[in-house]
Amino acid sequence: MKWETNGELAQRDLSELVNRLMNVESTNHGDELSRLSDKCNEER
Repeated sequence: MKWETNGELAQRDLSELVNRLMNVESTNHGDELSRLSDKCNEER
């Protein structure tokens, strides 16, 4: 994983992390992960 100079995770790494978490997390966290995934896709 690569961190940007602004302290945020690099966009590609963030997107990959969210996708991996969506595969293993329970549905209780699904809404939040979907929101993060949408945010990742919008910033591309």
